[in-house]
Amino acid sequence: MPQGLFNQYFHLWANQLHREFEDICWSHQVKLPTPIIDIVSSIGHLGEWLPAEQTIRISSDLIMKHPWPVTINVLKHEMAHQLCSTRGLDAGHGPHFQAACVMLGVPAVYRSARGDSPEVFTDLETASEMVQEGRRFFAKVEKLLALGRSSNEHEAALAMQKANELIEKYNLQQTTTEQERRYAHTIINRHKKRIEVWQKSICAILTNFFYTKIIYASIYDPLSDEKYKTIEIFGRAENVAVAEYCYHFLERELESLWQMNRGRFQGRTITEKRSYWLGVLHGFRKKLQSQAAAKPGSGPRPAANTTSALVVAADLGLEAFVSQQFPRLRSIRQTGPSINRTTYDHGATDGHNIVLHKGVDGQDGNRGRLLPSAKA
Repeated sequence: MPQGLFNQYFHLWANQLHREFEDICWSHQVKLPTPIIDIVSSIGHLGEWLPAEQTIRISSDLIMKHPWPVTINVLKHEMAHQLCSTRGLDAGHGPHFQAACVMLGVPAVYRSARGDSPEVFTDLETASEMVQEGRRFFAKVEKLLALGRSSNEHEAALAMQKANELIEKYNLQQTTTEQERRYAHTIINRHKKRIEVWQKSICAILTNFFYTKIIYASIYDPLSDEKYKTIEIFGRAENVAVAEYCYHFLERELESLWQMNRGRFQGRTITEKRSYWLGVLHGFRKKLQSQAAAKPGSGPRPAANTTSALVVAADLGLEAFVSQQFPRLRSIRQTGPSINRTTYDHGATDGHNIVLHKGVDGQDGNRGRLLPSAKA
């Protein structure tokens, strides 16, 4: 990259980090004087707080080679040092620093002395690994989902039902017996400026049936100097993995079904496609609901469609994990989109026939890294 263009990028990144700094202070209700933010060509240190100069240094190597949320967490680490320095407290990584990290929502893996050095990536890899019990659970779910390849519709449907039952049983046990929960966070970034209504419909399915919480946020892309809307999935590591897989599976299934059936519809393409996709997702959701209701001992469940929705609502640990990164969440009501009812109904019929026909495995190109991240 030519030096002039390189310097231009440094200026853009510094400006964006100033905006991130102000947003972090606002979100976490912390008052800090605005520092100088200096982008430097450093490999040995990802970030550094220089109290005498009132400067936070951030490595350009970090920005160019790693996801933006990692840069934000390193920035938060330095802001925690700044907070201690501003209040005349110990500048090390002791109790005062740890308290400052909590105030600023710094994920645990970034709170150590390694939190602003390249060694943090080793810690991130360790933090993203599932505990052995979770791995055994995940292997069972993987085998059940793989049975969806069966050409026998009843066998495939039964496999998916069993997978859902196993997920439910595991989470009910974990909620009552686990002392130290392990949560993960992954980001789906389609590099778009908006989240479509059909994407939100998929996310509603993930929330109600896969023990996850969904946040719609945005993320900065340092190489294009653009901000994109994101879908962020929170939950225990194994649930996030299953939910992320299901999101991409349903997204691909929608396009595949549309290509096979688009000739049946004669209206305006955008409206017909949206109507059909929403219908497909409605039909798939109804199928999951009917499978849950058909289980022995299932009865009316007030205020929620599935046990998983109730479990997520009561999971205070998950709520705390989410609020650490999004302390000022707000809900926005939106009006429903215009649809063609006939096309929607056709889609609902097709959606009821969907089965998860592919096992969850690490070879899927759409699988993301389960690294703790922060709001961008």
